[in-house]
Amino acid sequence: MASAGYYGDSYYDDGYYGWYDNFYYPGTGYYVYDRQRRAHRWNDRQRQYWQARRAAIRDQRNIRANWNRWERRAERRRDARQHQRAERRRDYRQRQRAERRREVRQERRAAQRREVRRDRREDARREVRRDRRQDARRDARRDRRHDARRDARRDRRQEARREIRRDRRQDARRDQRRDRRGERRRTRPN
Repeated sequence: MASAGYYGDSYYDDGYYGWYDNFYYPGTGYYVYDRQRRAHRWNDRQRQYWQARRAAIRDQRNIRANWNRWERRAERRRDARQHQRAERRRDYRQRQRAERRREVRQERRAAQRREVRRDRREDARREVRRDRRQDARRDARRDRRHDARRDARRDRRQEARREIRRDRRQDARRDQRRDRRGERRRTRPN
């Protein structure tokens, strides 16, 4: 009373699924189904039957060849996945390296820009200090010349006043002497 599912498809020939003891086994799992499609955990007799069917099928050469093809395909897929993973890792590492190089370049450029700005600031400050010193020296020289001219004018004026006073005193003395001489002459008996 066993019916192994053929369904008219040669791929499913000699399969380990189908009806046994009024229960349907789908080919996987621990459950069989009754005619009302209710699930039941399989009993020992059903388990032994379906495991024996599975073992019988696995011993068949055409099934083994099919499984070998599947295993080879799986191996090729596994190799392809490993190759893809290796490529992804390599691409990731290359991106990481490129990113690191880009970051290093950016940091180096930023450092160079900072250094250039610092040098320019120092040069500008140095130039400003030099200009201020030159301006201060120029102003000091101008002030000294101006002071020297002012002092020279003052000295000339003072000298001129002194000369005027001296000349006046001399004139006054001379006039006094003349006056005295003239008085003496007038007062002198002849």
